[in-house]
Amino acid sequence: MSDPRDDEQRFWLESLIDLDEELAVGDLEPEDHQVLSRSYTRQAAQAIRGDQEQSEEEDRGGPGKLIGVVAGLVVVGVLAGVFLARAVGSRHSGDTITGNDAVSSVPSLLRNAEESAAAGDLAEAIAIYDRVLERSPSNPTALAYKGWFLALQGQEVEAADVLADAVVAAPNYPDARAFRAILLYRTGDCFGAAAELSAFDAANPPEFISQLVENQGLRTNIALCQVVLQDQEQFRSLADLGLAADDAVAAARALWDPTTPAQGDPALALRVYEAVLADDPDHAGALTFSGVMLTQTGLDEQFAEGARRIHRAVEAAPNQPEARLWRAWLLIGLGQTDQARADLDHLDSLNPSPEIARLAADLRSRL
Repeated sequence: MSDPRDDEQRFWLESLIDLDEELAVGDLEPEDHQVLSRSYTRQAAQAIRGDQEQSEEEDRGGPGKLIGVVAGLVVVGVLAGVFLARAVGSRHSGDTITGNDAVSSVPSLLRNAEESAAAGDLAEAIAIYDRVLERSPSNPTALAYKGWFLALQGQEVEAADVLADAVVAAPNYPDARAFRAILLYRTGDCFGAAAELSAFDAANPPEFISQLVENQGLRTNIALCQVVLQDQEQFRSLADLGLAADDAVAAARALWDPTTPAQGDPALALRVYEAVLADDPDHAGALTFSGVMLTQTGLDEQFAEGARRIHRAVEAAPNQPEARLWRAWLLIGLGQTDQARADLDHLDSLNPSPEIARLAADLRSRL
């Protein structure tokens, strides 16, 4: 019996595929396609997040959690379906693979491979991609998806070679770059994965793929992996980490969450924030979260420095929701309720995320 969550994910991803085909044959106007695609994408993302949240709930806790975050890759199975949904056309139950390559064009073979993969037969899809590559050895689609499906089947060494060929054949093909980033991350090459992710960004990927990469945490996981590996090298700057400031802050947030201060690795997170601030003294995120961390130590000098950083974060980025949220938290603790209320009122005008809005409501209840 199939899992209802899997059925829901499959339904929305197949609906997205149908939209693309209807647009291609002229049965759907571009404006309608855009509106429906956004709606279906949100539904698919919600189904995916629901599945991921359950897995995280089951895996939560224990001192080995950080190691599991770095070594594992929650997004692999999700991205498999997502990228496939982008590439695959709608299934046609009457279609068959004749095996007559003399009359089958490369596009037709690619479509057959996509349909085999959509039906769950990755081995058949790989075999068809091999037939494509016999005719067109540098075909980027065949190389990228053959490599990805090999990786999903656990043939990581062969997959690495095929994906390397895909990148050489088409350096600006975002699918190949994303697949290679995932594989390199899975095999422990965090810095290689980061380079592929940079190339993915430079390839101007479609918004749908970019959003899924962000939503499933691939970027943050790669950054976190880099931080943990570089911890042995006593990093001092963003250059040592090989990270952009925002990615470094995201990794530090994964190391330590101010809403659960007793968990995580606050010492390493603080070192990351200090590296960010060494390069960008006005980075609002690093100021905010390092400030919160310092105020929670209970030491007078560190509390004063933490409060200074939180105030500075708001000065540097008045419309940064998290800076406003945590300054309101600080002000409530100091008994300055009028100023705290002003920050929360300003925060409400910024259209904050549901999580920030929930935390703000909790703070209001304390006023």
